[in-house]
Amino acid sequence: MRHKEKPLSNQEDDNSASRAFLSDRQRADVSLSLPKNSGLTAKAEISNGGLLSIAVLVSSILLSTAVLVHVATRDASRRRRG
Repeated sequence: MRHKEKPLSNQEDDNSASRAFLSDRQRADVSLSLPKNSGLTAKAEISNGGLLSIAVLVSSILLSTAVLVHVATRDASRRRRG
């Protein structure tokens, strides 16, 4: 007997699948050993939705910084000429 997969044609199934993807968690462990009995151990856990929001935040910060630098250098070159 073969198992038949159910197609995701229903809107409710699509929503639950995307919510499940966003709630998946990513984990990272880092261990750093230094001389003289010292070291560092760090653990991080974040959901895919959290990674997405961090990416949007970093992108907006970089974009606004680029705009500020452009405006600052444009005004500085105008002052030198004028």
